[in-house]
Amino acid sequence: MRRRLLQSLVPLVAVLAILAAVPLANFIATNTTRNLFLSRSNDADWFATMAESPLQSGDIASLRELAVRYHELYNTPVFVVDVDRRVIATSRSGVDVKQPDIKLVLDSTLSGRLPSEPKALWPWQSGDMVVSRPVVNNGRVLGASVLRVPTEKGRQDVQNGLLLLLGGLLMAVGAVVIGIVQPVTRWVLRPLNDLDNATHQVTRGALDTRVSTDGRAPELRRLGDSFNSMALSLHQARQREREFVADASHQLRTPLTSARIHIEGLSRLSPTARFALSDIDRLGRIVQRLSRLAGSDRPGDVEGSEEPLDLAQAVKERLVGWKAVYAADDLELVIGEMVPGGVAAELEVDDILDVLLDNASKYGAPPVEVSVTRDGTEVVLSVRDHGLGLGSRDLKKVGERFWRSAHHREMPGTGLGLAIVRSEAARVGGRVVARPPIGGGLVIEVRVPLIDDYED
Repeated sequence: MRRRLLQSLVPLVAVLAILAAVPLANFIATNTTRNLFLSRSNDADWFATMAESPLQSGDIASLRELAVRYHELYNTPVFVVDVDRRVIATSRSGVDVKQPDIKLVLDSTLSGRLPSEPKALWPWQSGDMVVSRPVVNNGRVLGASVLRVPTEKGRQDVQNGLLLLLGGLLMAVGAVVIGIVQPVTRWVLRPLNDLDNATHQVTRGALDTRVSTDGRAPELRRLGDSFNSMALSLHQARQREREFVADASHQLRTPLTSARIHIEGLSRLSPTARFALSDIDRLGRIVQRLSRLAGSDRPGDVEGSEEPLDLAQAVKERLVGWKAVYAADDLELVIGEMVPGGVAAELEVDDILDVLLDNASKYGAPPVEVSVTRDGTEVVLSVRDHGLGLGSRDLKKVGERFWRSAHHREMPGTGLGLAIVRSEAARVGGRVVARPPIGGGLVIEVRVPLIDDYED
């Protein structure tokens, strides 16, 4: 926004500066031309005075000598003509009084009128300036003195003046941009910058952030009021959410404790009961996290605050219960390589493994193999079955919500299991990969980032 505003204002300032510079440039050229014309007009007047007597007496030798000396001194040809336009004295030969510029000046001078000032000199033009003055005696025109004035120096002076004007123009534009345009731009955009900063604060979780609307333009005041209303609504929603989470976690803690006490007595008799006991413990951890979340001021204060989780160890602990479930259904569960690797503590390993092993038992064929390995900067949880597998088109759709393979549409299920797994992996920066292994079947890999500072 600031850049666009500057891009709009700077050209406007430049255009105004150019409009102001045009008359100044014309003044420089006109003034330089006038000074040169007046200076040479005085010389022409002097020659006209000196030529009055020779034109009457016919003794022009001294006049010719003066013309030559003047030409040598000022590098300006000069000649004197009589009333019939015959050249009486000249500083150089070959003068042609019929040349258009000389003829025009002589027509005015010999008629008793002073020629008008020439047009302004500009560096890109060329040509000489012709200056003439009449030789008069008792009101009668006897002839005229004519100077053919070179204009190179005058044009150079004009060029130097224009360059100085250009430099001053650039300095003025720069001063206006730095001293006026930029401060005005910052002043105009300050409310928007405040609103942008406040938006970033809200994004980071500071829902109590507000923007000032005092002294703002009506449009910005309405925008600020809308933002403050939105932030207040979010803050109130967050408060209600925290209160609900706190109440829910408090209400769940008592029945979970009671259920755990009852199941502990059965866990000595049944592996399935021990599996249920682990689920109760997991629910207890969830309730504990909800309690911490309800007391946090920022989203994310809870997540990432725990020590890294050893994915291999968590999988092995969860597999204890699943081995009993598989054995009860007469299915073979093979525990493969278990390489320790630290992952984010908030990864719900039990949920992921439950979905993968449940799918493998329903849609695949034994044996089902589970392993945890490392692949570069990732820790990989793999679950393989030896069923029919999936085609190349179906492999691309694994993890989509409500998608199910054509082979399994008659079987019970919602098509959300792998979508939940993918969402859970993405929450910690991971991904889900489905591929056909050598020998048939299907491999589902959950790849999550390895925490570098984790120690085995």
